[in-house]
Amino acid sequence: MKNWISVSKEVPSESKIYNITYKSTSGRRRSDSAFYNSQKKIWYWDEEEEKEVAREIVAWASLPTPYNPPYPIYGAIIGDIVGSVYEFHNIKTKKFEFWNPKACFTDDTVMTIAVYEAMDMHIKSNGSLDLKSLLVNKMRYYGKKYPYCSYGMRFNMWLNSDYEEPYNSYGNGSAMRVSAAGFFAETLDEARQLARASAEVTHNHPEGIKGAESVATGIYLALSGVGKTAIAASLAEYWNLNFSLNEIRSDYEFDETCQGTVPQAIVAFLESTDFEDAIRNAVSLGGDSDTLAAITGSIAGAYYGIPDDMILRAFQYLDEYLSSKIEFY
Repeated sequence: MKNWISVSKEVPSESKIYNITYKSTSGRRRSDSAFYNSQKKIWYWDEEEEKEVAREIVAWASLPTPYNPPYPIYGAIIGDIVGSVYEFHNIKTKKFEFWNPKACFTDDTVMTIAVYEAMDMHIKSNGSLDLKSLLVNKMRYYGKKYPYCSYGMRFNMWLNSDYEEPYNSYGNGSAMRVSAAGFFAETLDEARQLARASAEVTHNHPEGIKGAESVATGIYLALSGVGKTAIAASLAEYWNLNFSLNEIRSDYEFDETCQGTVPQAIVAFLESTDFEDAIRNAVSLGGDSDTLAAITGSIAGAYYGIPDDMILRAFQYLDEYLSSKIEFY
């Protein structure tokens, strides 16, 4: 429901388009949109100010905020699902069945959604709800709700204990779950702060924090419309990215560390031509395929967007509960 404001009480302070209610020639009230020039204090039917609104305007309201799909979160989930079937059956090619019927969501998806929900609650509370507590509670809730999703041994022990302190991990789990930090942040500094917070509850080793922070940086810059050259330059402050996928593919092996996964996932994005190509790049390296693709997918989703049919196809691999947490409109 719009919060209509009577023009007799207040007029807009900014020059932009608003919803308006006006009286027609018959005296009936109608609704439309119009541009208000706050300096001239005049309503126009268009932003070019070619035609002034001649009707009596009764009230106005701000336009609703447009729906902003969480593409980085969808990208991480799609990467996880597509890569899941190849995690322990590595392939070294981009030519593979993208939607394999044996694929499934894993811990990457579950924790991505847990962190997304925790950050969403923190932001909607204007910071009154403690982020660390939310992260711990949501990660443990989802971890216990979905106990058979291939969690790492130490993380699984943390999930099922009452001990809330981190365990100095530098595993790639901090990077695969961090997409919400880049998505919700309004500044680059905020993206990095949220990333550090999401990592530090478990992965408080400097490399674990660096993994999360660098991925969130890439996501934020991609969502901000920054080009690949600038994104690469920014992420090169964290990692050595001076290699190509073709140079490392044949010798690359399974590696669950941030330093052995995040740079490779970033380059898989940088060498891509579209979202699907980015996921294929990541999976083609072999190694920890689902996490590689989840990290790549989170940045690629932010940069390219994701076709609607691909998002809906991914939802077919999720259960009703997880789907409800990241609904697509």
